[in-house]
Amino acid sequence: MSRARHKRRPVRFRRLVLPVAGAGAAAGAAVGATMLTSEPAPLAAVAPVSPAPSDIDELREEAAGGPARGDDGGPSPLAGAGTATTAPSPSPTAAPVTPTPTPTPSPTGFPPVAGCDATLPGDDVANGELGDEHLCAIGSGQRLRPDAAASFVALDAFYRAETGEGLIECVTDSYRSYEAQVDVADRKPGLAAEPGTSEHGWGLAVDVGCGANSFDGALYDWLDDNADEFGWENPDWARPGGSTPEPWHWEFTPAS
Repeated sequence: MSRARHKRRPVRFRRLVLPVAGAGAAAGAAVGATMLTSEPAPLAAVAPVSPAPSDIDELREEAAGGPARGDDGGPSPLAGAGTATTAPSPSPTAAPVTPTPTPTPSPTGFPPVAGCDATLPGDDVANGELGDEHLCAIGSGQRLRPDAAASFVALDAFYRAETGEGLIECVTDSYRSYEAQVDVADRKPGLAAEPGTSEHGWGLAVDVGCGANSFDGALYDWLDDNADEFGWENPDWARPGGSTPEPWHWEFTPAS
């Protein structure tokens, strides 16, 4: 008995549609779509997460001490136990140093000689009888009463500012006691003032060397141009044509 051959028909798949309504229909459609597609569903965007630093405390300390903090560089509260602190007040700015100006010529108001607290002699003090309490040292072993000393030190500073040299070092004589005036009068008869009448005896006169002992000397010219603004002058009797020309002799005129 012969066998009849049967052809195998290809299997066909029919799309199965489920008749659902409302929200269920939408859900069913979504399920069907998911089952029939081979592509994976898109993933929602997720913000990248930075890896944790290896040493958080170290980074906090660097941030706390950075220049951007704007304070005195003290540690941030983050670097300590977490307790807030109050930044210290900034230190007050030091006042700028004002340079000492060159003395302004004036017969009064000069600063007193440093380290000297002498006072002016009273009416009870005679010429040539001034004590240490009435005299200030001006250098080179010379002394003057306080106001004359202050003005001459200022004159010396003015001279140094203009020439770079000292004037006080050129003084050869200043205050003379009564006994010293007697000695000068004995050695220079007719030239020295009578004892008890000299301005040296009041601590108000100096004799200056360094070329000032000549009317043609450069220092005499400088003193003649500037000394009177500090209260000093070569008096008329000592000037050229005077009764006793002495270019080296200069006297201070007190303000009162």
